[in-house]
Amino acid sequence: MLFLSKTNKTKNAFRFLGISSVAILAHVGSASAGGFDIHEQSTVFLGSASAGVAAGGSLGSMFWNPAATAQFSGLNTESSYTLILPNADVNVTSIGLPGGPMASTAGLPSSLTNGGDITMPAVTGASYGAYQVSRDLWLGMALNSPFGLATKPDNVNYLGSYLGLTTKLITLNANPTIAYRIAPGITIGAGVQIEWAQAKLQFRSTPTTVAQFLGEGWAFGGTAGILLEPMAGTSIGLGYRSQLTHDLDGHFRNGAFGSDATSSLNLPDIVTLSLRQEITPTTRLLGTVEWTNWSLFKDVSVKIPAVGSLGETANWSDGWFFSLGGEYDYSPLLTLRSGVAYEISPIDDPTKRLVQIPDNNRVWLNIGASYKCDFCRSLLNSEETTLDVGYSHVFIENGGFNDTTPDGSTQIAGNITDAHFDLVSVGMRTKW
Repeated sequence: MLFLSKTNKTKNAFRFLGISSVAILAHVGSASAGGFDIHEQSTVFLGSASAGVAAGGSLGSMFWNPAATAQFSGLNTESSYTLILPNADVNVTSIGLPGGPMASTAGLPSSLTNGGDITMPAVTGASYGAYQVSRDLWLGMALNSPFGLATKPDNVNYLGSYLGLTTKLITLNANPTIAYRIAPGITIGAGVQIEWAQAKLQFRSTPTTVAQFLGEGWAFGGTAGILLEPMAGTSIGLGYRSQLTHDLDGHFRNGAFGSDATSSLNLPDIVTLSLRQEITPTTRLLGTVEWTNWSLFKDVSVKIPAVGSLGETANWSDGWFFSLGGEYDYSPLLTLRSGVAYEISPIDDPTKRLVQIPDNNRVWLNIGASYKCDFCRSLLNSEETTLDVGYSHVFIENGGFNDTTPDGSTQIAGNITDAHFDLVSVGMRTKW
């Protein structure tokens, strides 16, 4: 009977992970961090503003640090789902020939200069599973959407539509991991990234014609990390996610013209350093510093055999993220958490800002909670089940853009204002 019980729990765990994976495939991630990175990979860490993400405390920590696969004994799963509600208003202020004088658009009707809100709401998800094979060895699997983008102006006829209309990027990443405890308090981990991406790029080529590229491709990379516990109550994690390069094969269409086309998408390395420090038996201090190698992102271009290349220059800088947070056990069943973060955008000049990616420096204000649910534990026949919730409001600085249309014929400049977004996340963690 004991064997049958364990077998049923294992089946339930992998069934739950499978359902979560299907849910991830059903949604599009929308950029909610610097560039078009998606930070929302765990409801738990959303509540702390990503403070402590690579230092353990939740199975979702393995996204940033594969050594965190080894945190818990037995079989464990975690899933998170986040609703992203963004806003960014775009206006064109001047127009001209590339490299020449710019003419103000102040006298033009707002139907030509005001694009309205360029963002789109979206849902993103993440799921994790880890199993302890032996005393010192763990295997895991993470399913995520690490990068994403979904933008479209309310007014599709404004002048900025010649720079970009609907822009979408979907990534789906499978990350099998292995973690090994080489000594008490020292765990190392590594993993493989298998990622699929699909990109859709649109821009207006004439007042009545929209050009579009739709392509998809695969990329492969790795993850590595170390988790140190030098003393009771202290955890330090250092994690690395490698660069990924997608060679997107697809089709380009502009009016009656159609052709096979390709595009390359260079995604950055990410290094994350986190601390998790117990202050009292019920209180923990959390911190994170993260570097993202966005300087790899040089342009958005489409190569068309019969035409050549169409695209826009980016030449981004590297991005930095700093966060500080805390957790408090209000009771044995309820944990409260909060955090603040400041993010330095890879876009530090109007000539680097693409109108489709309205990014700038930002401030995060986050809260969250976790509740150990006895009813859920009984329903799932699990050893322990915890429900998580998180909320974040993110303030983004206003910024200008100064870009040339993909065909190189026109230079368009303007402003992105009232940029902000709200995040609402729910999740569940289960020990089987």
